[in-house]
Amino acid sequence: MAVILVIDDSAEFKGLVFDYLLMMGHKVLNADNGREGVAKALAAKPDLILMDVMMPDMGGFEALKELRAEEETKDIPVFIITGSSFDAKMGETFKQEANCREFLDKTVPLSLLNEKIEAALKSRGVK
Repeated sequence: MAVILVIDDSAEFKGLVFDYLLMMGHKVLNADNGREGVAKALAAKPDLILMDVMMPDMGGFEALKELRAEEETKDIPVFIITGSSFDAKMGETFKQEANCREFLDKTVPLSLLNEKIEAALKSRGVK
């Protein structure tokens, strides 16, 4: 069972993803913003992080950089999943960060998201 941290200020999105990931057999942790997410990542050391871009207190780009700067979290793969700022050029900016593995729109089908999650977990040796 993988531990996945979902960092997003949308309760609706977190609820949908939380239920789906639980159904797929994962343990799911939630955070409402980047600052809380970085703190939870440092404490729990999840196997994968799903994170929004636009959030209060600390946005996704700053959180991604903080995660990369910490020895304990720098190798955790991060999927950026956004709805409000989806732009291919922005995706390229995020993907320049070594820990950003995917840049996806929130309309991504859950089955495709699951395939990408499973591939990322498999590459890390997590079941």
